[in-house]
Amino acid sequence: MLNVFIKQHEVYSKPLEYILSVLAKNKSVRLTLMPDRTNARLIFDHTDPSSLPIHVPFYHSLLDERKFHHEAYFRNAPQLLFPDSSLPDWLGTAFYMINAFQEYDASLNYIALDRYQRFPYDKSYQYKFSCIEDNLVQRCFDSFCDEHLPQLIHRTPKRKSQVFISHDIDEIHSPFIPNGLWAIKKGRLDIVLKLVLSEILLTPHLKSIDRIVKLHSEHDLKSTFFWLATNKIAANGIRNADYTHEQLARLSKFSISNGLHKSCYTTTFDEELKMLPFQTTLNRYHFLKFNLPDAWDDIAKTSVTLDSSLGYAERYGFRNSYGLPFRPYNITSHEAYRFVEVPLHVMDATLHHYMKTPIENIARDIINFIEKNSDNAILSILWHNMYLSDYKYSGYFREYKKILLYLTEAGIKSIAPEEIINEFATDNADKA
Repeated sequence: MLNVFIKQHEVYSKPLEYILSVLAKNKSVRLTLMPDRTNARLIFDHTDPSSLPIHVPFYHSLLDERKFHHEAYFRNAPQLLFPDSSLPDWLGTAFYMINAFQEYDASLNYIALDRYQRFPYDKSYQYKFSCIEDNLVQRCFDSFCDEHLPQLIHRTPKRKSQVFISHDIDEIHSPFIPNGLWAIKKGRLDIVLKLVLSEILLTPHLKSIDRIVKLHSEHDLKSTFFWLATNKIAANGIRNADYTHEQLARLSKFSISNGLHKSCYTTTFDEELKMLPFQTTLNRYHFLKFNLPDAWDDIAKTSVTLDSSLGYAERYGFRNSYGLPFRPYNITSHEAYRFVEVPLHVMDATLHHYMKTPIENIARDIINFIEKNSDNAILSILWHNMYLSDYKYSGYFREYKKILLYLTEAGIKSIAPEEIINEFATDNADKA
């Protein structure tokens, strides 16, 4: 048990309660918020000489003045320093990073969003400091404990990383055209006929859904499918589903874990959840198209209990510099949102479309990233069904199988959404 006193009704009171509760969850200890200093192991009170240092100006700047741009806080390194000091503020840094505050109100204040109105990776501190593959919040927690709670570091074993595997089902018909053209160029009329027959019958195996389930079953891995509820075209020409409600109802039965892939159309969460042929409390934004904090406010108004959208389309790695699921901080209510955010770390389209990674290097690069973060993470891996075809994208299927084989041989377990919710939906904080 970790007894902590935090002076109340200060700008830093609720943020410190929040980030210390995340630290407690990370270290698997109970945090008890004490009413006075008497039995407190740690004291946070800027008027008390025995207090740990508190970066009061940072919390005023961030929460009162609403200055979110990372250049206001990270000058020469991705690290917040105490005023007039070279000493790092580990808790302040972690609070800023884990909640992706650099993205807040970006379109209004300082950042030009990309063509899909998303926060661009090349405007992030991860890009500026080349730290996208680093679990920096974990480093903050470890460093804080090393300085102030060394006994906690020594008795807390490292958590072996797990994987959260998912598949966004954007389309089931569209691969017919590129696969057909590929077969024609190869002179494979037998494949052309096979594709035509498959398109008529909507054969699940050739549509990849059943194939994915069977492949994961062979490796004893769990996975989740995210489905679009509408096929209407959104702004900027963004396509949503290319399948009907009847086809969705048929194909979603092949998976035991299904979620909403919130479309880019104007329909609301509640409207789309009602359109689905199954009940779910899981979500991922289509195209990873969302803005903070609006997206989290929208989720909070629904029955969604788990979202897995917080990843960059352009680069694999840690969009919020943290490897574990968490509950984001609500800057209006000054408490954690009730839903769990599972950051997205790896996506096939990132390597193919944005990074232009040679196919034969994809598995190697992803495996290297996993090995670099073999502890203290639930690494979220997204592989679209279209990248698991036998034809045009056959190389991606081969690379995906290499990744699954590596996970099996390395003894890395997969985790289901329900397990994540059970562990991370509550914090480890109590009040004495």
